[in-house]
Amino acid sequence: MKDKKILWAIIAAVVVIATATAIITVANSRQDPPPQQEETSEEPGAQQPEEETKEPEKPTFVDGVICPLGGEMIERADLYPRPVAVMLDNHPAARPQAGLEQAEVVYEILAEGNITRYMALYMHGADQMVGPVRSARSYYIDKCMEYNAIYLHAGGSPEAWDDIARFKIPSFNAMHLGKPLYWREKHRKEPHNIYTALDRIQASAEGRGYNKTGGQSVHSFTGEDRQMEGETAEKVTIAYPQKYSVSYEYSKDDGVYLRYVAGKPHVDENNSDYQVQAKNIIIQRAVHKVVDSEGRRDIDLVGSGKGYYITNGTYVPITWQKADRRAPTYYYLEDGKELVLNPGKTWIQVIPTGSEVTFN
Repeated sequence: MKDKKILWAIIAAVVVIATATAIITVANSRQDPPPQQEETSEEPGAQQPEEETKEPEKPTFVDGVICPLGGEMIERADLYPRPVAVMLDNHPAARPQAGLEQAEVVYEILAEGNITRYMALYMHGADQMVGPVRSARSYYIDKCMEYNAIYLHAGGSPEAWDDIARFKIPSFNAMHLGKPLYWREKHRKEPHNIYTALDRIQASAEGRGYNKTGGQSVHSFTGEDRQMEGETAEKVTIAYPQKYSVSYEYSKDDGVYLRYVAGKPHVDENNSDYQVQAKNIIIQRAVHKVVDSEGRRDIDLVGSGKGYYITNGTYVPITWQKADRRAPTYYYLEDGKELVLNPGKTWIQVIPTGSEVTFN
């Protein structure tokens, strides 16, 4: 009897242990599985999701106005009452020039001998050094009068002196004026070292009362950048004399032409990282004549002639007309419609009628 009691006690203990084990197993099976690591696409060759490309933010203006020289929006408070035209030296000893980064229209025309000279036009900008300033020529005065601009120069030819007096050109002559409007820089040799500055020009213009008269609109602009139908012009070469040869190479990324002089990038003295550029290039053919023993020229800019317009990697033939010395020069497409420029900087290259221009 005693043995049976012991047996039943052992059986009961076994049952209790088995039941407890089953309960623990069931409880463990009901627990949440351990968290699994999220899958990634960092394996070799896996394609990453593309980030959304954001367009650059357009500048905002408190009181915006379209600049008559560049066709681009600027603050009304920054707009000059009247354009400013500065004669710039292009002798090799005068390079790189200062202030071309700020210029909105630049003319390049031959002077005496085989040199060229620039006339840079400004309608806004401050605290920028401009120079070296060089002497006046009568045909540059024809271009200055088109804009009714204030003219800055350092001396001039006898014909230019006569024109300044006869046409009552508002001008500042560096040969008769010194500081604060003009000064000489020590890092260049005379006569390639006369400089001025945009803010000083405006102060002097206010003092003379030149800003009481406004400029006049010369160029027409499209509302937005447009692609023109024409022939390919990824590189343009203009056959000025060797030391003054000019070429432009189109930058598709920036939508502008980068400028080269004598085979080297044309940079700005104020900013050596900036290569001079143009959105629009106008090539204007005109009759050139040497008129004296000094090699000075008479360039016929009144009348009509032919040329090219170049923008956005394309060029088209154009014609030009100018009624008189004060009148604007109008440019026309082959269908007779007036040329409308893309907004941006414009270089106007005046060349003899027989000069070579190549497009690549």
